[in-house]
Amino acid sequence: MVAEFWKKKVLGWLFGRNNESVIRGGFAVTNDHLTPIIVAQYDTFNFLGFSSSSEIPLYFYNLTGNPGPPFTGFNQNIRNLPNLTIPTSNLTFPIQPQNQEYPTTIEGGFDENRVSPINYSWNLTYERTLPAGFIVSVSYLGRKARNLLQARDATAVANFVDTQSGTDWFTAATQLEILRQQGTAVSQIPQIPYFANLFPANLSTLLGCNGSYNQTQAVYSIVSGGVGSCGTNYDWTTAQLFLSQLSSRFPGEHIFYQPQFGSYAAISSIGKSDYQGLTFSVRQRLGTRLVMDFNYTISKSSDNGSRLQNTSVFSESGFIINPSRPEDFYAASDFDSRHIINANAIFKLPFGRGETIFGNVNKFADLFIGGWQLTGIFRHNSGLPISAPTDNGNATNWSNASYTTRTANVQTCPMRGGSLFGCNTLEAYRSFRNAFPGETGERNVFRLPGYSVIDLGFGKTFNLPWENHKFQFRWEIFNLANTQKMGGISTDDYKVRLNPQNAVQTPTNFANFTAIQGSPRSMQFVLRYSF
Repeated sequence: MVAEFWKKKVLGWLFGRNNESVIRGGFAVTNDHLTPIIVAQYDTFNFLGFSSSSEIPLYFYNLTGNPGPPFTGFNQNIRNLPNLTIPTSNLTFPIQPQNQEYPTTIEGGFDENRVSPINYSWNLTYERTLPAGFIVSVSYLGRKARNLLQARDATAVANFVDTQSGTDWFTAATQLEILRQQGTAVSQIPQIPYFANLFPANLSTLLGCNGSYNQTQAVYSIVSGGVGSCGTNYDWTTAQLFLSQLSSRFPGEHIFYQPQFGSYAAISSIGKSDYQGLTFSVRQRLGTRLVMDFNYTISKSSDNGSRLQNTSVFSESGFIINPSRPEDFYAASDFDSRHIINANAIFKLPFGRGETIFGNVNKFADLFIGGWQLTGIFRHNSGLPISAPTDNGNATNWSNASYTTRTANVQTCPMRGGSLFGCNTLEAYRSFRNAFPGETGERNVFRLPGYSVIDLGFGKTFNLPWENHKFQFRWEIFNLANTQKMGGISTDDYKVRLNPQNAVQTPTNFANFTAIQGSPRSMQFVLRYSF
């Protein structure tokens, strides 16, 4: 009896009794095609000897005393024009940039060990027909992508380890950064074995600081900017630049910097992304009065970089700040929208001959009363992720700055005050701290406002006496409710400055919205004659 109950009642209700359900699934392994992307990237962003340029200063020429050389034709020889510097030596490949005392060159290229990205995709769908022509579908979707093209710094500033103390640069410098954020004076800085072991006793003099400072105080003094400092708030990678060749144990050698580049962004096969999603759909395709779709998706997309393949290698969304700890960059994707809803419907209004209302009107009156349709589209998506960049210089990478880190729970309230933190701007600002050396910071931990919109249409098609001749009238309203959701934030204004925990007021326009999502309400009227 129990088995019969489950078969006829429970399973019959869930799956139907007359072939009313279907279950589908799939799995695929695919690879990306890289050649066009690589060619375009190499042509656009590589600087290693494939081109040379010569620039004439702005406003060098004028229309009076110093006119420029005349244009003589499209095939004019430009190499003999005045004030251009022509390379005197042949370009060689591979180019060998010279070693520098202060290697600050920033360039980009490719990792020679690239492989084709690989994608694993799978899905499982349950679909069921219901009475009145309705269809319900539930699907689970998954995807893992590995070996994606991702930029990393092939010549990143080294996290040099002192073998005597067993301490690395990130650890030792972080101790000093914590003291700097606490406002500690240079004279109160204790000696740290890492700096004492690696640098000479006269380091302070070599850096142009107070000669009485020990090695640790000398390093601290060029980044602190406080009482007794000799620097101007240099960031930690700039401090490493000054210190790189001053080690007493490795005289004349760079211990932090690669001697040719400050940063070399190499496109490498180190990117990864993961996606999990659940979709629910209800459709009515065969209705005589109502045709509709309703779709809802809840999903999560995560990656360690969301750059498009054709964007700059230095793009913030795709440049791994600390290549020795790429997992620090793994977070919600820039395009991750957790909730997406869309619905559309066409509804035949019950007016006119044979309908519920005015069902007995004559044919002439029905020409104007009957056949009207109401159409609508509803869309909603939750807000996209956003990070809070730091502006205390480059704590970890010479090229790109790190993000900030929260010291307390920071609540967003984008519906108030015209700002992402509109209801508690100063409190939120003071709840950040600047990045420690080696840190990437917190990527994509906040959300912009979501967006919803309704579009509505009202129309009728008139059948004319002649065969296949029709006249159509439509009145369409876009953004019916005139929804004005805040959108973009100015990148320059949305930066956490130095020592936010001590701020008495937020920077001007901090986290203020500068744009809306979508467009204001608009209407259009359409007349169409077809034959």
